[in-house]
Order: sequence, then C-alpha cells, then structure tokens
Amino acid sequence: MNNLITRTVSGIVFLCILLSGIIFHPFGFAAVFIFVIIAGLHEFYGMLLPSSFPLRKYLGYLTAAILFLLFYAKGFGAISANCFWILTVPVAALFAAELYSKSATPFLSIAYVLSGVLYIAMPFALVNTLTFNSGNYDYHLLLTLFIFLWSNDVGAYCFGMMLGRKGKHKLFERISPKKSWEGFWGGIIAVLLAGFILSYVWGERYIGANHPFEQGMNLIQWYILAVIVSIFATFGDLTESMLKRSVGAKDSGKIMPGHGGILDRFDGALIAFPCALAYIHIFNIL
Repeated sequence: MNNLITRTVSGIVFLCILLSGIIFHPFGFAAVFIFVIIAGLHEFYGMLLPSSFPLRKYLGYLTAAILFLLFYAKGFGAISANCFWILTVPVAALFAAELYSKSATPFLSIAYVLSGVLYIAMPFALVNTLTFNSGNYDYHLLLTLFIFLWSNDVGAYCFGMMLGRKGKHKLFERISPKKSWEGFWGGIIAVLLAGFILSYVWGERYIGANHPFEQGMNLIQWYILAVIVSIFATFGDLTESMLKRSVGAKDSGKIMPGHGGILDRFDGALIAFPCALAYIHIFNIL
C-alpha cells in the first residue's frame, strides 16, 4: 500500500510538471525537455561509462543540449539549417578530450557518449518539428503522442494483469519476462480507443485558429498514428530493458520514487516518437 501511494503521488507530480511545461509556454516546453534529456543521459552514462573521466559525460550533455536548442531555435525561425554546423565543436572536443582519458578503450567510450545523444537527445530534439508551425508554438500534436503513449501503457498493464497473469503467452521472455502478448494487444486496443476519442474532440469539432488538426486527419490516419506509437513504444520499452539487463540494473535511476528513473518513464517515447514523426512528415498527413 505504501508503495502504491508513493507511485501515485510521484506519478501525479511528474504528470503535472510535464503537462504544465508542454501546455503553458514554449520556454517551459524547452526547460522540461532539456531537463529530461540531461537527466536521461546522466542515467545512461552512469550505466555504461566509468566515472574516472567525467569530462566526456559533460561533453555529451553539452552536445545534447545544443542539438535540442538548435531544433528549438529553428522551429521559432530564429536560425537557419546552416547553423547546425556548431554541433561539430563539442563532438570534435569529445574526440580530443579522449586523448587525455588514459582509457584502454577510448573509442568505446566515444561510442557510448554519442549513442546516448542519438538514443535520448535526438528523439526529443525532433519533437520541435511538431510543436512549431511557421514559428508558432502549438502543443496539441505532441500531447497527442503522449496520450497515445500513456494509453498504451495503461492498456498493456491492465490486459496483461487480467489475461496474461498465468504467463502462457510471453512477448519477449529473454528481455522482459513479465510482458505478454495479451498486454501488447491490450495496448493496441487502448490507443485505438484514444485515437477515436481524440479524432472526435480535436478533429472537425475543434474551433480555433492555427490548430494543427483544423484541416483534419481522417479516422484511419488517427488509427495508424495510434498503432505506430503503440507498437514502437513496446520496442522502446524492450530496448531499455535490454540496456538494463546488459549492465545488471533493475531501474535506470531513482529520480522518481516508485517508478525508477527518467529512462524508465520515457523509454517508449525514445523509439515511438521518431517513428510517429516519420509517418507524419513522410506522408504529410497534417
């Protein structure tokens, strides 16, 4: 019971901070996601990199922050794509710094640093392409992806507990023994329901200027987007479980009592959001 109360309170606080950052102001959006990126990288590097040479970690944080801020400024229309060359500076500094680390495997350390930036920072940097439209900030599409993500988690948990408790249909036992096919299909059902509700609430019935859905996605497009988030969120969860299993960690961190670390909360988004973005931009559905 105490653990349930801790998880509930921690989850509510987390949800309030995230939603307030996304909804109220673009500066809040940037602050929240830079924090998430740096905290996620801190957990990632803590699992994979030795602490004897912390400079490489700080250069990873710097590279990640610059990456996000470049996409953010580009979304505002404050800079052009030509400014992205600045990313070469911290990356070059990382290679130079490794000369002084006295590590027996310097390129392995560099690979860990840069893979962390690619795995954690890049997905959230790309989110800026959704939240800005001709320089105007709009959070609705990002919030849609999070609603799909949370719906998938709730559906997977409920169906998994009700139907997959006996453990007859394991989804990926080698990586995550508790996940079941029942939970997977429960997540699909939950996101389809969320897609139907959002298509009604934020679709043709929405009245307002410059809303991303004012032209409207048809119901099939809503369902496709929802299913993409559900499927690849599951891959994201399994990927983070694979990471933790490879280093013998139960949780990625302890920043959220009862829940674990930042990576434990955003693992699904790290894979699902880029795939959803690819679908949105390639097929120009909005």
